[in-house]
Amino acid sequence: MFRALILGTLTTLALPWLLIASWLRSRSPARQRRVFVIQAAKIGDVVCMTPLFRSLHTHGDHVTVLCLRRTGEVLIGNPCVDAMIHIDDPRYRGLVGALRLWREFYRGRFSVSMVLFPASSLSMMGLWTASPVRIYTRGRVMSLMERWFRLFYSLKARYRRHTRTYDHYMYLADLVGAKPVAYRHEMYLNAAEEQFASTWLKDHGIGPDQRFAAISLRAGNVLKEWPIERFASVARHIIAHHSMHVIFLDLDQRVTDQALTLLADPSHASGGCRLSLRHLAAIIKRASLFVSVDTGPLYIAHAFDVPLVDIIGPVDPMEQPPPADLRVAPVLPPPPGEPSSFVADTLRTPTTAQQAALERTTVAMVTETIDALLKQLSR
Repeated sequence: MFRALILGTLTTLALPWLLIASWLRSRSPARQRRVFVIQAAKIGDVVCMTPLFRSLHTHGDHVTVLCLRRTGEVLIGNPCVDAMIHIDDPRYRGLVGALRLWREFYRGRFSVSMVLFPASSLSMMGLWTASPVRIYTRGRVMSLMERWFRLFYSLKARYRRHTRTYDHYMYLADLVGAKPVAYRHEMYLNAAEEQFASTWLKDHGIGPDQRFAAISLRAGNVLKEWPIERFASVARHIIAHHSMHVIFLDLDQRVTDQALTLLADPSHASGGCRLSLRHLAAIIKRASLFVSVDTGPLYIAHAFDVPLVDIIGPVDPMEQPPPADLRVAPVLPPPPGEPSSFVADTLRTPTTAQQAALERTTVAMVTETIDALLKQLSR
């Protein structure tokens, strides 16, 4: 809080200089427009941003993305992203580090800065660039800091609940003259990562032609979690009715071990933990089925067109989750059930509505959805 207060004060004092610099830069535009996308989001959020990067790249822009180091791994090799700045780089820690980050933003000589979703700290960062075009997205509620700094953005957008994030990104692209592109999430792997997946699967008794299902056990947010024992029951159904091997995915070995113990079928299941994000993605890419709640790996599976079952829970299905189609089957909570978790208003404390959405989503609902999806794909 103290750091944010100091930075907010310094940003306010520097505003006349930043706005003059912005005006001067607008008088001598660069040959290639440089766009800075500001969003310190999680894995799934960044995967969902890839259509925006593709739209800007198609327009001929140089695209730099501010992101967390781990989430930035999903953008490695993406031809539509020219550079990344990792907000959690150790060099940017503390007040001195924040000033160093500010200097890097300014020196980037960006033509456009885009804040995709509201956040108090990001509201000042979009101004640090001194870019001639500055876009800020507001949510339903704004802090005092957001209200103040938003006054100095040249273009203002609003993200409304129940808006698909893809539509929001295409709207932002349109604000800067870029054309809409197809709804498609993307992630790119290299040959070494593909080979790792082949070797890892072989070491776990899964041949190149053997079908397997990947189940991601947790979401990293308590309000989206589904009980491990229910995932074990789903795995038991997949093994018995679809003759697939099952891989439980989680960074914590204790969690995958718990699922394997509950399943009690070591010949048909494995635990995937302590994998790098990109190695995890390479394994997901080869899956015949992916099952999880709303979590980053689900969007990776969608990027690779893996058939997936999405346990929606309290998440608004109109916003970010992949819409139902031939290879995507959402499991909605039974009525009455209204969404209680939104992209721009993410809850961190469980509510009665959130708990009901998950508790009333039964194993039978998920297994029936899996059966219907696989039957549809086999036609």
